Amino acid sequence: MSYDVLIAFFGGLVGVIAITRVDKGNPIPGVAIATALMPPLCTAGYGLATGKLAYFAGALYLYIINCVFICLATFVIVKYLRYPKMHYVDKQKEKRISQSITIITLILVLPSLYFAYRLLQERKYTYKVHDFIQQELTEKGYTVIYEKLLQNTSPKRLELAFLTKTFSSREIATLERAMKTFGIENTDLVIRQDSLDLKSTILNEINQRTTSVNEKDLTIRALNNRLAKYNVIDDKLGSNMAILFPEVDNYSLGIQNRYVTTDSLTEYIAFIYSANEMLTEEQDNKLQQWMKSQFPQDSLEFIRKTSGEERP
Repeated sequence: MSYDVLIAFFGGLVGVIAITRVDKGNPIPGVAIATALMPPLCTAGYGLATGKLAYFAGALYLYIINCVFICLATFVIVKYLRYPKMHYVDKQKEKRISQSITIITLILVLPSLYFAYRLLQERKYTYKVHDFIQQELTEKGYTVIYEKLLQNTSPKRLELAFLTKTFSSREIATLERAMKTFGIENTDLVIRQDSLDLKSTILNEINQRTTSVNEKDLTIRALNNRLAKYNVIDDKLGSNMAILFPEVDNYSLGIQNRYVTTDSLTEYIAFIYSANEMLTEEQDNKLQQWMKSQFPQDSLEFIRKTSGEERP
């Protein structure tokens, strides 16, 4: 969130600087401001559509914060350029408005500063844990096969498992003391050494990832099947058409949906064609019979275009 408000602030700076210039019309301010405002609005819409109110509330709050920082950047530049300030006749009203704006701005900005501080602390903590694992374990030849860091628990929890190394209670105590030298406080170190328990944990994670991959595969397969359903023309059909019916100069073939008044839906294949010369009734019947033999399981509808109709 802290980076987003910086984008909003500098976007507002670009916008107000462009407005105060003589040659207006630069698209950069609009792009800069839209970069700060559109992503949270899109996220808020997604959260509202899917019923995830936490996403909606967080994104809407970020949108409001970005608006405030855009206004703040505008205010800074306007004050710097010494634009004349609007004064109210009623000084008390002017004071109340100024105080209200200040209070609302503080109410909106202070939580964002808190979240930015928390994010910074979490990043620093993650880097410390990474350095601890790298220097105290990986560089000493221990192969870490499982790593899980839980920061939302009290105390925090670092779970590790190794390929072959088995740690004694004394070695674990030494590692816990080493964690404190890296600045990792209020954290329990849990080394998973029970082979059955570890195997179960790893298999569960593999199964979760496999399930996710399988769901994607099923979705892709369903989409491919749906596309294949609408692909009714192949090269063989086109070459045979050119040999058997050279009079047909162009045609189109596709699956259509027919909606009737009884709210039912039927599918059929529409064959739309035109000929460079008038087909006899016998040729027309022959063409229709041949097409029906190519699609024996489907319902066909033949539409012949006259010479005056526009070709697709």
